[in-house]
Amino acid sequence: MNFYMQAAEILTKLLAKESSIKSLTLADNVKEKKKMYALICETLKYKNVINQVIENSQLLKVEKKLPKNIAILLVHDLLFSSNGIKNLSDGPYKAAIMRNEIRLRAELVKLKIKLKIKNNEDLISSGYRNSVALPRYVRVNTLKTSVEKVIEHFQSEGYMLEEPIKNLNNLSPKTIRKDFHLSDLLILPPDTDLHNHILYLSGDIILQDKASCFPSYVCSPSINSYVIDACAAPGNKTSHLSAIMKNSGKIWAFDLDKKRLKLLEKLTQKAGCKNIEAVHGSFLDVDPLDKKYSKVEYILLDPSCSGSGIVNRLDRLLDSSEQKTYQSDSNQKSQERLKNLSEFQVKIILHAFKFPLAKKIVYSTCSIHSQENEQVVKEVLQQNNDFILANRNDVIPTWNRRGISSEFDDNEEADKLIRTLPEDFTNGFFVACFIRKLNYMENATNTINTSNINNSKRQKRKRKRKKHKKVDDNLNENDDVDLEMNVQKKNRYI
Repeated sequence: MNFYMQAAEILTKLLAKESSIKSLTLADNVKEKKKMYALICETLKYKNVINQVIENSQLLKVEKKLPKNIAILLVHDLLFSSNGIKNLSDGPYKAAIMRNEIRLRAELVKLKIKLKIKNNEDLISSGYRNSVALPRYVRVNTLKTSVEKVIEHFQSEGYMLEEPIKNLNNLSPKTIRKDFHLSDLLILPPDTDLHNHILYLSGDIILQDKASCFPSYVCSPSINSYVIDACAAPGNKTSHLSAIMKNSGKIWAFDLDKKRLKLLEKLTQKAGCKNIEAVHGSFLDVDPLDKKYSKVEYILLDPSCSGSGIVNRLDRLLDSSEQKTYQSDSNQKSQERLKNLSEFQVKIILHAFKFPLAKKIVYSTCSIHSQENEQVVKEVLQQNNDFILANRNDVIPTWNRRGISSEFDDNEEADKLIRTLPEDFTNGFFVACFIRKLNYMENATNTINTSNINNSKRQKRKRKRKKHKKVDDNLNENDDVDLEMNVQKKNRYI
């Protein structure tokens, strides 16, 4: 029963949104990881139904010493597990469930009749069933290995390498391909489980959604630069920054949550990152004029958001478990939450703008709401005179889905932003890249000056060619002139 006690603790943390399903079920202190992962996922699939059955049967009123989450797990095993609860060792909690077996099964039958459902699978939350099965994306950790070596390893395991394509529908089993847009990203079929794979355990590969790779890729800090990752945990984007910088320079990774920050430290150490300093605290409390951060040129901002773009099946399990509560919330409360989030997002971007040497600031959300995306961008552009949006050419130009043009007076502004949707075979995401005007003007001036210098050189070469041509013409026209004199005359021009 110790296994179920630990499962109940995990369920409690998940419902409180303290961490993710994977991080809790695959943690070091979990002995039977596969079994725990399966139990938690399967229980969450039917959680709404189990709650109704427990409530209608009055199980917790009859068995007052039975903890709620233990009851949820054991009722799942009784009603939906192929092995069933009878295989469990005897104990007071199992006995409590078995005393109410007939009543629990009867309530499930009543519920299925009421919903006009025959199969148990039809009871699974619609949010989970309708969610998109995204490809398994694998980011190659270039601090430890190379894309070519990782592909060779998978090929040695029987995977077939296929050509990069944009349409990722119906990926064949045991296939691998390079991503069409990102050079360090590989794609495998959706049901590929790599959590026990040797390359994952060693830190050679990182399991990260494609859209989540965009912010660090757009930021692309130069070698030996100084960077702030303002809302860093759990650390995938941070380790990506470190890989892009080839472990040079310095990255300060901020997060308010101590537990999540420890997870970041663990994950980045596993990835071989040596240029990261984890900072427990709020980025908003940092003084932009602090000498410690006086050389910061790049800032990555991935602040709290509504998470409305997430379509991952596991995350949908948690969303569906609170489906009733969400549906009962008034539209006014939802709008109020979005308003509060967007105000915080504007605040954190404007704070980043205050760092004196910051020249590139990347803002991202996993939201599909324009209120957290385009409208936030418009607001910060209106409130500052130092930063502008980077041109599309600097923000993954090959990516077709851009910002919502109707949110801007100038369509070119929307074209400088990135949006992703499930139709793009990734989670819903948004990325904006701000650059300091001064740096933009300097780059433009340097480009103009270089162009002027090149034009001047071309004109000089052209004049020189004309002089040569004039001499040659004179030689042809003056046949009676001594050849030696003409040769000397030509040499003077040369």
